Amino acid sequence: MQTDVKQTIAVAATAQLQKYVGTTATNITKARIMAISAQASAADASVKIYNSVAGTVASTLVAELKFGTADGEWTHFYVPGQGIYCDTGLYAVLSACDFLVVTGTFT
Repeated sequence: MQTDVKQTIAVAATAQLQKYVGTTATNITKARIMAISAQASAADASVKIYNSVAGTVASTLVAELKFGTADGEWTHFYVPGQGIYCDTGLYAVLSACDFLVVTGTFT
């Protein structure tokens, strides 16, 4: 059972995902994704998460969610088992999405 589960800092645009270390925002270098939460800003919102620090190469795509028929709709996706392991970082690409938060374990 994971005991060090945290959330990323919420993002509202495409960005490398970060966590707080004390009061300082710090890039995540390794992660185990356990849940993904996002809110649509319009119909057909999408979120793509890459095992990367800045790139969107198809081979590094680890999660893609498409959701929402209108502004304000949200999605919450639980990842079963041990989650999705990323050993490079977390880079998220948002489309028609107000915010994204990833829950998991991070270093």
